[in-house]
Amino acid sequence: MLIKLLKYDLKYMIRNMCVFYILSVFFAITTRLLSLPEQTVMIKILSRISSGCMIAMIADIIINVMMRSWVRFRDSIYKDESYLTHTLPVTKNDLYNSKFIQTLIFFFVGFVFVILSLFIAYYTPHTWLIIKEYIKAITTGFNMSMLFFITITFLIIFLELFNAIQCGFLGIILGYKMSNGKTGLSVLFGFVFYLISQTLVLSLVFVYGLFDNSVMELFKSGTINIDVNAFRVLAIVSSILYLIIIFGMSIICKKVLNKGVDIE
Repeated sequence: MLIKLLKYDLKYMIRNMCVFYILSVFFAITTRLLSLPEQTVMIKILSRISSGCMIAMIADIIINVMMRSWVRFRDSIYKDESYLTHTLPVTKNDLYNSKFIQTLIFFFVGFVFVILSLFIAYYTPHTWLIIKEYIKAITTGFNMSMLFFITITFLIIFLELFNAIQCGFLGIILGYKMSNGKTGLSVLFGFVFYLISQTLVLSLVFVYGLFDNSVMELFKSGTINIDVNAFRVLAIVSSILYLIIIFGMSIICKKVLNKGVDIE
């Protein structure tokens, strides 16, 4: 039954997100095409407009994955659609798992389209060489591979944003247990849990620093000279902590959800 739930959730997200995917690629292509001919004043203006539209679509992809995930979660569990949802022979765990997987899939797809659009619009051998040299300069200074640096950077950004989405889920679950002001309280609870999760990550990194002097120096030192080993350890530890928090919060969400749902 989880597969069937996920199918409907994915259809909902495709309907709402495909326009942003299409437009981001469209404006990426027009940006590339407008960069090819001789750069007259009018072509430069059109190129800047196209580039600005593409950047806006990229931002919309990330923002709308978050917003649509929250809206889908709320509508299918607490709004009119929930009257049908709760008649299905599914558990609350399946309902939550479907929303969790759906968000994970579209968040990943969103990242792919962001990278694809940027590649189409701006890739040239010269630009790629500049980016590689810039990353190489950073990674050489940190004594790490380019692949590790790029992977860990994208992973931390991905986990950070996904954690924010799940904090929103927990906020909605608790907000809709209230008698009044459910939407406002959902936002408030979600924001509070996001701050708590960020504080928890920072606190746990500090605790880890008690056993690793290189990491503790990041809390003590007032300079920006970062120890290579400390940076590597900090990135890995932070990623692991985010994974633990995301997994732990999903368990909390399902436990609270299983205590009952108050449909509007």
